[in-house]
Amino acid sequence: MMNSRVSLIAVLFAALAVTTAAYAAKVVEEIEIEGMISPASPKALSAALEEQLAVKVLGFDFYGTDNGWPVVKVEYDSSAVSRDQIEKVINATKDPTGTSYKVHRDTIQLHLALLEEETKADSVFAGDTPDIPKVSNPIPASAESNARGETLYVKYCAKCHGLTGSGTGPSAHGFSTNPRQLWAWHKADKSADAYLFWFITNGRTDMPPWGVVLSENERWDLVNYVKTIAPPKQ
Repeated sequence: MMNSRVSLIAVLFAALAVTTAAYAAKVVEEIEIEGMISPASPKALSAALEEQLAVKVLGFDFYGTDNGWPVVKVEYDSSAVSRDQIEKVINATKDPTGTSYKVHRDTIQLHLALLEEETKADSVFAGDTPDIPKVSNPIPASAESNARGETLYVKYCAKCHGLTGSGTGPSAHGFSTNPRQLWAWHKADKSADAYLFWFITNGRTDMPPWGVVLSENERWDLVNYVKTIAPPKQ
């Protein structure tokens, strides 16, 4: 009788150990993804992960992330699958439109080189800077102007440029080139104002011409605010 009890207890402990080990091996992680550009994107990526690695996709977050990049939440058995294997499958999978997925690496570039046209605009405007009129900012760069500009920026600009000016806002995921990192203009002097005003007014490639939406004074408030956006801290 005693031996039977001992055997039963041993079996129960063994089952508990197996269950605990299996539970401990389950890992839930969130991975930032580039290349989510169509409604079919989540389904295609889920199928690849589940079919190739038996990874369970728990869901996607497109709008609630801290830095604007979409996130896939996965659950997997760490004793059978590694994070590296999951990332390799993501990077090797294509969206139904033919766009490759890519695991996003959030690397900060604090010393981003200015484009050639930006270098020109950052000096006193001369005749060799085409199509950008030499105009002066009529709105003083005051706390009041910056506050108005920030309100406009959050409403109209952050969805592409991001709240921090990083160029990774939620609407920019399908762009072939991320919007410019706006902290390149941090503390720029007045010589940059005409350049920034021109692009806010007329737009460029994926950027719409905000001159048809915002008043002239509102665009100057935006110029003032953009120059207050500081680089991220390491």
